[in-house]
Amino acid sequence: MHIWLGNFASEKEFEKYLNQKEYLKAWAVYDNEPSTGNEEEDAEPSEELRCDFCKEVQLDTYDVDFMIIKYYKKPVDIKSVAHDFLVDGIELEALCKKQNINDFNSVIAYEDSHLTKKKASGSITLKYVGQLEQVTDENISDDSTIHYLWVGENKLDKKNILKEAEIDKAKVIKFNYYHNSKAGKLDEILILQVEDYNVAEKMILKVDEMKILTAHSILDIAVKGNLKMDGEKIAQALGMKYIGSFDSE
Repeated sequence: MHIWLGNFASEKEFEKYLNQKEYLKAWAVYDNEPSTGNEEEDAEPSEELRCDFCKEVQLDTYDVDFMIIKYYKKPVDIKSVAHDFLVDGIELEALCKKQNINDFNSVIAYEDSHLTKKKASGSITLKYVGQLEQVTDENISDDSTIHYLWVGENKLDKKNILKEAEIDKAKVIKFNYYHNSKAGKLDEILILQVEDYNVAEKMILKVDEMKILTAHSILDIAVKGNLKMDGEKIAQALGMKYIGSFDSE
């Protein structure tokens, strides 16, 4: 699902930006009226009649059944938008941070497999954020990989971590424990220690949100999406702080 964010002076201006009525009406006439024999009068409707959104991203028209739009009359944060559009809040925040988007009141989400990122990013009025998958229970399948993250201060016996946490080793896809006697910056540790950059970026945003900037240790355990782990219980068993779970998509 393609996502665009931007600012409009009013909801009316936002609706005008997406208004395809004139173009669709012209096509309805073209499709239903008999030919006049005049080449100019029988010509297809001008593409200039399209809405500004369609012009900017090179769409002929859009399917309203696959589009979600929302105008916020009051200041809104990324978490609220993620909830409204059923997307991963951490991932959306990461994309906004990457695009340096801090302020917006209008959102467009459009599902179109034929619309390329190159065309989607051609938008001028709105800022193209990228593509996100809507989060539903169906998205978490047996083939999904979920990373669980804990941070701590004390050094643990790496060989006994899974046993102490009562985690079945056979269900673990990846086990990554890092410790240094000197506390390090968490963002730097995560970038270096977590191989999946997308996962590492989500983790960094989360620890920043929790205002946890440094740590001696991190524990990153990746398991199948259908395996649920009690992060808080494991944190108590290991004397660490539970940060959260992060999908690898």
